[in-house]
Order: sequence, then structure tokens, then C-alpha cells
Amino acid sequence: MTRELTGRALDGVREIEGLDLQGPLPPADRAPLLAFDPRGRNPVEVAEELDARGVESRAGCHRATLAHRAPGLDPPASCRLSLAVYNPAEDVDRATDALRSIAGKRLSPVGRGR
Repeated sequence: MTRELTGRALDGVREIEGLDLQGPLPPADRAPLLAFDPRGRNPVEVAEELDARGVESRAGCHRATLAHRAPGLDPPASCRLSLAVYNPAEDVDRATDALRSIAGKRLSPVGRGR
């Protein structure tokens, strides 16, 4: 069940301009998590925007600071969506729709915050 949700989320997020996915693309090769870099935007602000749209996410280094520094992320952080067996497909669609909307919005540049 989570593999199908992960695949659906990967397909949706891959179509969004301005988001760089981290990790392997095949759903079978990853946990049901989607970490992404909102290219030049503050990941915390993206998480706040998602929360305002009813989508729970996390922003930060997710206990993997070195993994965030290796690709040169500044700040060394990403935004992450987590999926579980209790999430219906509609949750994934709501999250990708919200990300699509946020990606088209001007957010604070990295390092400036609010």
C-alpha cells in the first residue's frame, strides 16, 4: 500500500518545476518519504505554507545534516512528506496540489526567513 502511495507522490512531485527530489526514484527502492529541495527557497517556509493548506510536512536536516551538505544545500535542509498505510490517495493529491501552488508563489529567498 505505501509503495503505491509513494509512487503516486513521486509522480506528482516530479512534475513540479522548482523542486528537486532527493533519493532514488523507484518506489521499491525507498522508504515512504519524499524529501525535496525547494530550489533556492526556504524549506521551513515551504513547510509552513503546506501546513496552512492542511498538509503536514517537516523541514530541516532530518538528523542527516551531512547528507544535506553533500549536494550543497544552503541551508543544509530539505522539506519532507511522510506517507503511511492510513493515508488515502487523496492525501497525496492534496499534498502535490498544494506543492504545485506553492512552487508558483514567490517565497522568501533562502537565508532571509521572516
